[in-house]
Amino acid sequence: MLAAETELAQPASVPDNASLSVRICRTWEELEEFREQWNILLQANPSSSIFQTPEWLAAWWQAFGRNRSLLCLLFADSHGATVGIAPLYADRTHFLGLPITRLRMVGAGSGDSDGLDFIVSPGYESQCAEAFIGWLAGQKDWHVCELETLPQKSLVAQSLLRRTQEVGWSIDSTLTPNFIVDLPATWPQYLSSLESSFRPLLTRYPKRLQSRFSVKLTRSEKLEDLKEQLSVLFELHQMRWTGRGEIGAFAKADRRDFYHRMAAAFLQRGWLEFWQLELNGETVGAQFCFRYNNTVSLLQEGFHPKYAAEKIGYALKAHFLEEMIRTGAARYDFLGGADPYKAKFGARQANYLNLFMAGPSKLGRLYLASQKQKRKAKAWLKSRLPADLVGPGAP
Repeated sequence: MLAAETELAQPASVPDNASLSVRICRTWEELEEFREQWNILLQANPSSSIFQTPEWLAAWWQAFGRNRSLLCLLFADSHGATVGIAPLYADRTHFLGLPITRLRMVGAGSGDSDGLDFIVSPGYESQCAEAFIGWLAGQKDWHVCELETLPQKSLVAQSLLRRTQEVGWSIDSTLTPNFIVDLPATWPQYLSSLESSFRPLLTRYPKRLQSRFSVKLTRSEKLEDLKEQLSVLFELHQMRWTGRGEIGAFAKADRRDFYHRMAAAFLQRGWLEFWQLELNGETVGAQFCFRYNNTVSLLQEGFHPKYAAEKIGYALKAHFLEEMIRTGAARYDFLGGADPYKAKFGARQANYLNLFMAGPSKLGRLYLASQKQKRKAKAWLKSRLPADLVGPGAP
C-alpha cells in the first residue's frame, strides 16, 4: 500500500544531527525481532504506558488486525541503534464515494487503548517526529494520519504538531479527558481526602456486606483459571448493558479474544490486577485492572444487578484501592471518559491529545474538514443533552 524506504530523504530544514534512517515492518513476526530494543526504549522512559508495550499491542493486533495493514516504522541513528518505534497500521474508509487510506496507531480504533504514543528514547522525540513527517512527505498512498489518545504532554506529539504546521499540512487537534487518583501513602489518608458524604460507600457498606454474606475477594493468579474468570467478567458486564437494551462491550468475539490474549500476557509479566468478589460462593463482581510503572489502571468491571442495593461495586473498589495503596501504587487511573462518579473518588482530570493531519491530498483535506465538523456537531449535541440521558456511569 505504501512504499518501503530504508533511508529517509531529509527535508533541507532538518539539521544533520537529526537525520534518522527508517525501516518498515509489515508483519508482526518481523516486528517481534525488535522486541528487545522495544523493551529497552520503554525501560528508559519512565513516562511510558502499558499501552505501548509489546504485550498490549501484540494482543491487540492479533485480535483486531485483520483487514488492516501493519506499517510499523523503526527509527535508527547513524550507528544503527533503534531510537524510536512508531507502531502504525493502514486501513480504508470511504468519503464521497471514494476510498480513504488512514494511518492510525496500533491499538486505536477498537475503543480499548489509552495513552498511545511513539516509543522513543529520551532526547530523540523531535528527531523521530521530523523523520516521521519526512517519511510521510515521500509517500503518495495515504490521505489522513490519525494519532489518538496521545499523552497531552507527549514531546513527540508537540514536535509533530509544530512540524506539520511548518510544512503547511492541514491539522486538527482535540482533547479527550481521563481521570487519575493520586494515591497517598496510607488508606486512612486516602479516606480523609474524600467528601464526608461519599466516604461511607467505601467504609460502611463493605462492613454491612460482611455482616450479611460470606464475602471472598480473590486476585487472578493462575493461567489455568483465567479463561473461566474472564468468562464471568464478560457475563457480568453484559448483564448491565443487555438489561438496558444495548449490545455491551463483550458481544463481539474479537474483543473477548483480545482480553484472553492480553490478560495471559499481563499475568505472566506480573502486571495483571484482576479481582473477583464472591458472596456466599457466587462471583457477583469483577474488576479488571493492570499495574505498570506504579500506575494501576481500570479497564473494565462488571457486577451482578441483583446485588445493586448492596453497593457491591463500591465494596470491591474499596478493597482494591486499599490493597493498591498498601502495595505502593502511586496512581489509580480511570482512563478515558468523563463519568461524574470518578471525581467522587478524588480523581483529577488530565487529557489525551488527538492529532488528525492530512498531507497534500485534496481528498484527505476535505475528509479531515468533514470529520472536524462532525466532532463539533457531536460536542454541541452532547453539551445540550439532559444529564439523565448521559447517565452517571457509577459502579
